[in-house]
Amino acid sequence: MKLSIKSTVMVAVAGFLAAVLFASQVPGQFFKPPPMSSRGSTAQILHLKEVEQMVFRFANDARRRHGLPSLARDAGLDVLAGEHSDDMLRRNFFSHINPEGRSLKDRLAPVSGGAFSRTGENIWRGSGQNYNDSRLLAGMIMNSWMSSPGHRDNILRPEYTHTGIGIGALGREILATQVFGQRAGGR
Repeated sequence: MKLSIKSTVMVAVAGFLAAVLFASQVPGQFFKPPPMSSRGSTAQILHLKEVEQMVFRFANDARRRHGLPSLARDAGLDVLAGEHSDDMLRRNFFSHINPEGRSLKDRLAPVSGGAFSRTGENIWRGSGQNYNDSRLLAGMIMNSWMSSPGHRDNILRPEYTHTGIGIGALGREILATQVFGQRAGGR
């Protein structure tokens, strides 16, 4: 069967549109954020405090559903979580370990004075989500974490007593960090 030029163009356009539609349905698979230098050094990170509060609430809701006590919000852990999210946004990496090789334990030691005997960390990355709907974005973050065994274990670990949350947006990128801790001596 011979296709006309018009038919061939229409098939090609339909194929292109199908590929674009498919790509938009697979988060992060086709979108690679631009390198930090192209974002501009003057770009400001938007801190999503309402989303952080909703993640805190949803984490404690999950703990209560599993018969666990609520986590207390810790201002120092909030700062630590926020700084890690900001660092990942500024330097365009996504890892529990920063480019200098510093892990949560390394980042926590200078600021906690040994206040925590056990710690854990969840991180999340999204691109293009609407961060004006705090409840929806917090639900996406929590659903992602609760669907991942390691992240879920952190949220539901009975030993953890405190948490800190830091969520930031820079351009299309959103990064979330939740830090968990058990106070030394069980305080």
